Amino acid sequence: MVTIILLVVVFVILWKILRSYRLKTFDTVCAFTGGLGSGKSFMSVDISIKLLNRKRREVWFENLFRKKGNKLPKPMLYTSIPVRISKKEMAVVLTEKHLTLQEKLVPRSVCFIDEIGSFCSQFDYKAKNADIFDEFIRFYRHYTLNGYLVCNDQCSENIVLQVRRRLNTVYNLMGFRTWFGLFYTVKVRNISISEEIKTIEEKDTEDNMTTLIGFLPFRRRYDTHCYSQRYDYVVDGEIKKYEKMKKTDILRLPKESLPTIDSKIRQKKEDFDKNLLTR
Repeated sequence: MVTIILLVVVFVILWKILRSYRLKTFDTVCAFTGGLGSGKSFMSVDISIKLLNRKRREVWFENLFRKKGNKLPKPMLYTSIPVRISKKEMAVVLTEKHLTLQEKLVPRSVCFIDEIGSFCSQFDYKAKNADIFDEFIRFYRHYTLNGYLVCNDQCSENIVLQVRRRLNTVYNLMGFRTWFGLFYTVKVRNISISEEIKTIEEKDTEDNMTTLIGFLPFRRRYDTHCYSQRYDYVVDGEIKKYEKMKKTDILRLPKESLPTIDSKIRQKKEDFDKNLLTR
């Protein structure tokens, strides 16, 4: 009896997975949006690795018919956060030099930019060197010989204009959940973009979203708190408890210039280098 129940459960799960939503990952640029914990980084990493494997299979097949010395190089995965591709391989560090055409990417590679607004915000599209980044995005398919670019941000409006203009579809995510450490579910809706006009794909009349189901990887591919060490550069403050139920002051953004975490990190490195020189 127990065996029959288990078989039924497995059958239902497989049936759900086979009938679940499927991402269309053949566009050159693939973008995910969603709030905190919505699964956008997880999906971005998952799709990036799948696209990398697709490109590596293509190159492997083509190299079978190429002469020695004329073989295509192995496509790489360039990421802005640490990503584990397999037990023995980590992703290549993506730097601003790659995104501003100062250094080349390996042909047919995959590039993943997490929280793209932190590199070039929609509100900084006229910033210095934004035109070079615009060229990188505009001719990405040409320069990488049909590589892929994957990015994400919390809102499609935050995705820098140069990228958003070249998106066919933005995948908006919500309600990411894991089940028994074996598979995950996440709600997805497609936001189609054409000439700055957004159209939300309607398939589910209840909440305008469809459910994507997939298996979880056997090993952790990235750290969901990979930036947590930045917070170590913020000093511990004094803990003050309220003494009464009313207050007169209102929280306001300080008007004087405050040091950023980046400036604190730079200062820490400069002090470290000075100490080495004085020894």
